[in-house]
Amino acid sequence: MDTFEVPLHPLLVFFVVLARVGGLVTFAPFWSSKAVTAKVRVILAFVLAIALTPAVMPRIPTPPDSFWALLPVMFGELVIGMIFGFVGKLVFTGFELAAHLLSSQMGFSLAGIIDPSTQAHTTAFGTIAQMFAMMILLAANGHHWFLAATVKSFSTTVPGSFALTYELLDLLIRFSADALVVGVTLAAPAIIVLLAVEFALKIFGRTAPQFQVFIL
Repeated sequence: MDTFEVPLHPLLVFFVVLARVGGLVTFAPFWSSKAVTAKVRVILAFVLAIALTPAVMPRIPTPPDSFWALLPVMFGELVIGMIFGFVGKLVFTGFELAAHLLSSQMGFSLAGIIDPSTQAHTTAFGTIAQMFAMMILLAANGHHWFLAATVKSFSTTVPGSFALTYELLDLLIRFSADALVVGVTLAAPAIIVLLAVEFALKIFGRTAPQFQVFIL
């Protein structure tokens, strides 16, 4: 009776790719939306791993076949994918912060709602800005950029070589600070205009008290 043997190298590479893609799908914009259920994300991670494994197989050495040796490698790959998704999420955070600053300046902060994608308190203007940013991402094939960066990362960061260093933590902290800078920069022109309008209304209210500036 003939025996059926499964090639070990493609199977191990598939698990390594699945871990990195799974981390990406967990945190990256569009895929990490609350509208996408956990089952859909798991199926999507498997499908993407199956599609990407033949492309990255020549670049990856054979992972260890021992379970205890493979476990830290899989954990490192999962963290790498999460970092890719987290960096992409910071860009959307900049858009949401800009919208939050604008809505607060315009007086929309009193009409707060719950964002269905993040389950966080936001304004209607912030939700519109997030949907607009998502539309730009999909129109520019940004989700394909994440996949291309993931494939290229296997050439720069070989599975099993990941280490959580101080330089990496410092880089992530600086990226988080850059999200604040992006949000303030995007909202700065509109905030300046709104401040000028409020200042003009204040002067108008002092010079002509008979007009109801607050209602205006």
